Amino acid sequence: MRRRMRRCVLWAIAAIVVLAPAVFADGDDTPFTGFGPAPVRNYQPIQLIFLNLPVERARVTTRGDFDFHLESVEINEIATTQEPRIQSALKFETNRTVIGGKYGVRPGLELGIDLPFLSRFGGFLDPIIDSVESAFGSVNPERSLYPNNSFGAFYVRDRQNDVTLFAGHHEAFQLGDIWFSGKQEILESPGYPLISLRAAIKAPTGDTQKVFGSGHSDFGLGFAAEYQALSWLMLYGDLSGIFPVGPVAAEQLTLNPFVNEAVAAEAQVARNLSLLLQQELYTSPIHGTGTRLLDGTVVEITGGANLRCGSLLLQLAFVENVSGVLTSADFSLMLRASYHHSP
Repeated sequence: MRRRMRRCVLWAIAAIVVLAPAVFADGDDTPFTGFGPAPVRNYQPIQLIFLNLPVERARVTTRGDFDFHLESVEINEIATTQEPRIQSALKFETNRTVIGGKYGVRPGLELGIDLPFLSRFGGFLDPIIDSVESAFGSVNPERSLYPNNSFGAFYVRDRQNDVTLFAGHHEAFQLGDIWFSGKQEILESPGYPLISLRAAIKAPTGDTQKVFGSGHSDFGLGFAAEYQALSWLMLYGDLSGIFPVGPVAAEQLTLNPFVNEAVAAEAQVARNLSLLLQQELYTSPIHGTGTRLLDGTVVEITGGANLRCGSLLLQLAFVENVSGVLTSADFSLMLRASYHHSP
């Protein structure tokens, strides 16, 4: 826990150093109302096949306006288990690139679509992570099992039933499960948080044999809230329940509903720059296997920054698993560009 927290703080400091010189004053005197939290989710490669409602603000897109976004997340995964039932080895990086958009269909209501594309390869983050861990004297021994930036393995075997549950290889730019979303503002009153109802459905467009989809539709329902605590400080909260349809992994694993929770604080530090600190919690739809890789609840800490340039919003986020539970990726780096178009 201490090692992961120190690494997360160092990544947050690095983000400040990199982004702060890029801030410019454009003469815009618009009051700060927040740019939004980092729209992260559970990026563990197996959890990616299920629907998640990413962290987001309660405010919806204005009627008749479009929001387009291009998001790329680099996900570093290292996990090996030798447990009574499950044997597994995962050592690789996944790049998840999402093209999507939202449209304000009427006051207080927006609809959206997201198309994820995934690649699985050796990656490039290993030396950076190793350097940080070495600097703090807390090296992860699992990393010594594989060369840096290598695709080491991706398999999960059920030894009790002698069956392979998940197995993947090098893959380049494969379509994942497309999902559709809607958000409706339901409560807005001066002095109180803005609250919205969120809903989503996932289409089974990803390849199940390559572990890029579950093969079933999932459904999600939840709430998002935001509150301006100070003229320079926005607070956000998300809570959602996901109802996955299964079973998965050659019908070996039944599924339970699971929960996503997040809280975030966004502080304005300059006219166009804000810093983010978030906490996320994810339960797993998989149960009863007795392994930290598939079962259990994970807690993550996210640090990041928002940089606004007119109608363009750039978001950088570093996601760190601080719980030690393997149902989350070890470390993820997200970069997102959003463009707001008002006809």
